[in-house]
Amino acid sequence: MNVRADRIPVMIVGAGIAANVLHLPTWKRVDGVEVTAICDINRENAARTAKQWRIPRVYDDIHLLMKEEKEGIIDICTSPGTHVSLAERAMEAGYHVLIEKPLTMSVEETERILRKHSQRKERGKVCVVQSMLFEPPILEIRSILAAKRVDVLSIDIRMLHTPNDKYLSTRDHWVHSLPGGRFGESLIHPVYLIHNLMRGPMNVRDVFSVKRGSYEWVDFDELNVALDNGTVHGSIHISFNSPRWTYAVSLRIYGKEAILHFDGTNLTSTVQGPLMQGWLPGAGMPRWNLFKDSLSTCMSILMCTGKNGVKALSHTWGSGFFTLLRLFVNAVAEDGELPYSFQESCEANKTFLEILRHLANNVEHR
Repeated sequence: MNVRADRIPVMIVGAGIAANVLHLPTWKRVDGVEVTAICDINRENAARTAKQWRIPRVYDDIHLLMKEEKEGIIDICTSPGTHVSLAERAMEAGYHVLIEKPLTMSVEETERILRKHSQRKERGKVCVVQSMLFEPPILEIRSILAAKRVDVLSIDIRMLHTPNDKYLSTRDHWVHSLPGGRFGESLIHPVYLIHNLMRGPMNVRDVFSVKRGSYEWVDFDELNVALDNGTVHGSIHISFNSPRWTYAVSLRIYGKEAILHFDGTNLTSTVQGPLMQGWLPGAGMPRWNLFKDSLSTCMSILMCTGKNGVKALSHTWGSGFFTLLRLFVNAVAEDGELPYSFQESCEANKTFLEILRHLANNVEHR
């Protein structure tokens, strides 16, 4: 099967859940590409996935794949412990490389792959999956911040999961073998998001974790992190004991001019402007001002609800992962800029690993 001249070949490495549930369904929707091969050390898994998605060529050795597939995008969907060696080979061979998150599970490996990236002779595009940056409500908030309409003071990110989360509630699930357990899989999302929003090197000021659930195989199921970049304060809260789950995240940004809020539990966004007259001791409650502000907030929520209904009925829900792949393909095709730098992804990964180190210390001192 020959690849059409107007399409970029994509080779998938890893035939597990990430490839089958997220990457392959999304690649099929992206214009200008064609998935031409899949590689997995378990050839049966690779063959099964190839049959399901009509992928013409199957490999169980990445060296053989790179010998036969001469150019295009290598999409690494394997476990984090394999990312460095696979990405290094792909970079050395001049492929464009997409790498699933987390990038690595050690600072040493993060620094190693960053050095390899800066020293590479072939200038293929290299991108780590940070798809939450492109979820529609996050894009809206980022556009407001990019326009410098808000002088940010602090950023609060929350990820809420219910106790029946399929990863957490399954005793023998692979996430329990990761550093940090379930947090080792989910934490990277709010970390790279807060890195992008706050901009600049991050300092981890405090990490607090506690167990409130009943699963004996889980060390912690509540996590609070405090960070700053010298100017802006940030916080991350992840819970696996919530009565409701969040779509992606809930995000609140406090600025001097406004408060931006996206509520991931009901998919509504609000922007609240100044309300300078507060309810202070000895002063009358500004009922009329509060009523007008409350009415304005309610109208914003109703508008979001209406938009959500239209999207649901028309099947036009946005996908951050689809947007990321489309931007990556555009950068490859036009030799343009990536949506964020590899350096930024590495810095976010280091912050992620620093938080996991604190978690490991908490386990030791229980």
